[in-house]
Amino acid sequence: MTTGGGGWLLVSNITMESSILPYELPDKTSYPGITSDQMVLTKTVMNELRTHLSFTQLRFHCSKNNGRTFHVTTAANSTGEAVVQYFSGQTDVQPASCGSYVRMENDNSRLAGVCQKWGFESGSHEVAKWGHGFDQERLYHHPAFARDLYHWTLDGQTKRWECDDYLVGVTTGDFWKIYVR
Repeated sequence: MTTGGGGWLLVSNITMESSILPYELPDKTSYPGITSDQMVLTKTVMNELRTHLSFTQLRFHCSKNNGRTFHVTTAANSTGEAVVQYFSGQTDVQPASCGSYVRMENDNSRLAGVCQKWGFESGSHEVAKWGHGFDQERLYHHPAFARDLYHWTLDGQTKRWECDDYLVGVTTGDFWKIYVR
């Protein structure tokens, strides 16, 4: 894959095959369970994967047929490294959002433009941080969001499958992908 210089390995992949939302996500709980099929990775698996691959960047890419695409890669700096450490379970400290990512060429999202409104920590929203504080699900359950505005989230139980939107349904072909390199 040549996006952003190439070398990306797909580690999470959800593509809507219909507009009917599943109740559960196909989360992988062990490193050998990684395939190119529909899957999301838990924090534990990301941690195990990092011990084997020593990746230094993450790339979040989701798109809906409504024309919205969120597509960012973590920056190649210490702020970006803090994001990798958080999502791979090496730390539970939620990293700063602003300055930690680079927008890819096809990103037309509103979420990427409001990093100061991201996150939830210690009972407060709009803390300019990645994530919501979820433990094992942190990579796919609200890794990036601006409260009541724009979200990246996959949550089968509450039927929230959002990509740069908020409480909007899905259509066949909508996707959420996460890569490492």
